[in-house]
Amino acid sequence: MATARDTMTTDDTAAGTNNNNNNNYSASNLDIDQQTQQQQVDIEKEIAEHQPLIGEKIETSELKKEYLSEDKIYQDKISELIKRYKYIRRTRGDGNCFYRAFGFGYLEENLNKCKELDKFRQLTYDLKDKLVQLGYLDFTVEDVRDVVLEIIDGARKDGNEIGLMESFCSSSRSDYFVAYLRLFTSAYLQMNSDFFENFIEDGKTVKQFCSTEVEPMGRESDNIHITALAKAAAVPLRVIYMDRSEQSSLTTHDFAANDDENPHTFKPMITMLYRPGHYDLLYEH
Repeated sequence: MATARDTMTTDDTAAGTNNNNNNNYSASNLDIDQQTQQQQVDIEKEIAEHQPLIGEKIETSELKKEYLSEDKIYQDKISELIKRYKYIRRTRGDGNCFYRAFGFGYLEENLNKCKELDKFRQLTYDLKDKLVQLGYLDFTVEDVRDVVLEIIDGARKDGNEIGLMESFCSSSRSDYFVAYLRLFTSAYLQMNSDFFENFIEDGKTVKQFCSTEVEPMGRESDNIHITALAKAAAVPLRVIYMDRSEQSSLTTHDFAANDDENPHTFKPMITMLYRPGHYDLLYEH
């Protein structure tokens, strides 16, 4: 017959075993988390070492090499793409590709168009005051804005692709441009929150959405971000969507620079190719 002491000893032993198991489970989980984090760091390092922030133009036919010849869905869509677009310019797949492509594509298109660059420069300059009104710190926003203005002024003064490539392939300068475009997007969303709140899920307010999904570097973009930035910067934008859907043709989405734009006469200033999770720049024949 077991005594109370025997019962207590047995329970204590079992509890100790459970605690050890729990500790081992927690340690195992921690190891997996650390391995996952290290793997992500290694992937990001490899991308940074082998993929420039902005690449040189290459022919769109090069895309065929990225997919198996037996991959009929993608090979057919690339063939269709080649008919309309001669070149593609790759951007680094770091979560900032949409904004980086937007910034470079806009300035590249307008290198010799002083009036357009002056308009964008004024929008960039005025954005700081709007952000301060929304509660952002004056000196923090001003530091970022000054770098962006330098890049715009350099594009206006030099008017060549070489200088623009140097700016956008320098992570310190290029990332400032990306950060400010994210603020452009955030400000527009917040100032038009009554409209955009209808498209935000998970019960988030527009402000919460901006602080978690728009402003942080590395967060990917979708239609709500594109719509807001196209209107905030007054830049008409076209995105060609290419995915594994069995739909035979490419899907085209146009993002107007203002609410009055006529869809029948729409002409994009920038065109991007979207493949799941990534944006690159496209150039017509």
